[in-house]
Amino acid sequence: MRDLYQEMTDRIVAQMESGNANWINPMRGSGLGGSWPMNATTGNRYNGINVLMLMDLAPSGAWATFKQWQSKGCKVTKGSKGEMIVFFKQLTVKDKKDPKGEATKNIPLLKYSVVFSAEQVEGEFADQFKVEREPLTEVEQIAAVNDWVTSYVNGTDLTINYNETGRAFYRPSTDSIHMPPAGGFEATATSTATECFHSTQLHELTHATGHKSRLNRLDIKNNDGYAFEELVAELGAAFQCLMLGVSAEPREDHAKYLNNWIKALKDDKRLIYRAAKLAQQAVDHIAEHQPSAEQSTEEAA
Repeated sequence: MRDLYQEMTDRIVAQMESGNANWINPMRGSGLGGSWPMNATTGNRYNGINVLMLMDLAPSGAWATFKQWQSKGCKVTKGSKGEMIVFFKQLTVKDKKDPKGEATKNIPLLKYSVVFSAEQVEGEFADQFKVEREPLTEVEQIAAVNDWVTSYVNGTDLTINYNETGRAFYRPSTDSIHMPPAGGFEATATSTATECFHSTQLHELTHATGHKSRLNRLDIKNNDGYAFEELVAELGAAFQCLMLGVSAEPREDHAKYLNNWIKALKDDKRLIYRAAKLAQQAVDHIAEHQPSAEQSTEEAA
């Protein structure tokens, strides 16, 4: 039987050990939500670990199984290699605790599917996903991130303080984010100075979702070590950058934790799944405070 947790972990560890410290940098210039991995036939977005598995592999972000593409009159190009995604399926088994042996219970079983990107498929239905998108301008990026951050802050008791200390951090005791001003960041080989500022801000915003008044996640560091919470925040920032069309730049202390993460992942094959799940919960929590979420709720009512 395939060990799916181990396969996922091995892939992430290989990326970390490849020498590319920026192993979570999503596609640049995708536009607002443009390349978040989604199922082409259902329109559903992939979440958690599946975002990590697919996020930088196809410009379109559109994926589906062989049969799903086929159902739309499309043909997967010969020789194309699919990518694995995972999901849980409920399996009904007998409850061994029942003395009569009649009771059953459901247990979650990790399963997998193989999906192919629109770029690997021929057909009119697939072609609609291959349209090249114009990257967001810096002005559009700033507006998108500012709106995202401001909407969350206004809907919570969180505060953000911009100062000249040169450090970025979240302080749970005061429920406050402390950031250098945008002018205090410099461009790198993969990101503009503005994108470095944004990705750092979104990293700290992810930390803030763990406050006891929100997702109550920060005490987890007592069990898994602070590096685990840093991994959650790194993934949360990368997911948000992907949604907002920003190139993610790891924090300066990213490298400090990299070896710790590699060791922890090798010691616990389920850790990357848990970290990605918590990061997704954080992003979903922030998304619930956005005006678009309120509008959707009103329309549903």
